[in-house]
Parts: sequence; C-alpha cells; structure tokens
Amino acid sequence: MAGSHWSPKPPRNVDSRGAPSPGPLVLFDVDGTLLDGGPMTAEIMVQAFRSAGQVPPTRSSVMSLIGMSAPEMVEVLAETLAREVRDKILSGYRFRYFDMIDRGDVPSVFPGAARAVERLFDGGCTLGLVTGKARRSTHCMVDEMEWNGFFRTIQCADDNPSKPDPSMVYRALSETGHRPGQTILIGDSRYDMRMARAAGIRAIGVSWGYTPAEELLAEGAMAIARDFDHLIEMVLPFESTNVQRLQSGM
Repeated sequence: MAGSHWSPKPPRNVDSRGAPSPGPLVLFDVDGTLLDGGPMTAEIMVQAFRSAGQVPPTRSSVMSLIGMSAPEMVEVLAETLAREVRDKILSGYRFRYFDMIDRGDVPSVFPGAARAVERLFDGGCTLGLVTGKARRSTHCMVDEMEWNGFFRTIQCADDNPSKPDPSMVYRALSETGHRPGQTILIGDSRYDMRMARAAGIRAIGVSWGYTPAEELLAEGAMAIARDFDHLIEMVLPFESTNVQRLQSGM
C-alpha cells in the first residue's frame, strides 16, 4: 500500500542549523535508498509514453535508470524520437507524477529508514539528501516523515545537473562546511556511485535498491549495507579504523 511505512511520530525539537557537526556528512540518495519510489516512477513513465502515442519502455528499463533526473531519463528512453515527442512525454510524466503527489498517493519509505535517519542524526552525523527527484516531491516526503530539521542540506534536480554530475555533492559540502574526506554517500544506483567517485567522496551501496550489489561494488562502493541496521553499524562510529575496515571489505 502506498505510504504504508509513513507512520506518525511524536514531534521532536530538532534544529539542524548552526556550526558544522564534528561527525561525518552522510548524504542519502532518496529513490531506491530511503524511498521505494521506483515502481511508481516506472508506471508513470509507461503511461506518459502511451499518452504521447508511443510504444512504452519496459518497466525494468525505466527502473534501471532510477537515480537520473526525469529529463535525462526521457532522453535515454526516447532517444530515437523527435524533440517535440520527447518534450510531450516529459510533460506528461511530470503532470501525472505531481498529480499523484498532490493526491497523497505516495510510495512508501523502506522499513527501517526512519530509525536509521534518527540514529545517525542522534549519533552526531550531519545528514543531507542528494536526489534526482524534484524539490516539490522531496519536501513532500520530508514533511510526511516529519524529517524537517534532520537534513542540513537538500540537493534536488531543480537546482542541479543530473547524477552522476558531482554538483549536488559540491553544493552539499559548501552548505555544510564539510570536506570530501568527512563525507560519505549512501545510495542504490550506479549513478550514485559514479557521482561519489567524481566528487572524491566515499560511498556505501545498499542491497535493497534497484541495482545489483556487484555492480555497485564495481562502480566504487566501498561496502554494501545488508539492511538499515547494518548501515548504522558501518557508519557509527565513522572513525579512521572503521573506514579502513570498510575499504578492506571486512
């Protein structure tokens, strides 16, 4: 059921502003990492192609591009079609996507995501989001999950080039005052890993997303989290010995 893991929580006095945390900057991808938004994205993209009078891509081919921003996804999926047709598909996708968001028909966050965000925040990490989603839908998720204040930086498709361009990471570093060596990206896609590599930061892949673990490792992930508890164990404490352990694959 859409949104089934978005459970209400008691309000917390959380304020992420102020001086940089002494802990690491942990940047989360959204779709495929925190939010199970891939199936909804694939279904809406298929509908957009059909509405434009075109043969739709397979849902698996759409899912393989999760991590890219919507315009770049359409460019790949409709590369042989005329520009006006691609523009029509993109407009149809955006219309359907935001209509679903406005109706509250939202995908669920993965079980354990909320606890992981809170544990890492309470453990001294500075948190951020780096996503190919639009700011409107990203803030909808943040509002619904009552995560306002947990993320010091939120980088979305509206203000940045699509992954794997490293601009999202660079802006996150600038906004938080962290250095690349203090930063780690958590993601599920090849585009997340490539972005981290281009920005000179470490990355941990997740096993529950839309890209096989072996591909994430080949793209530069230093480790693969089995679940959110495992992720917490790897990130806390994020000390030099812990980094060396992760890089050795232990």
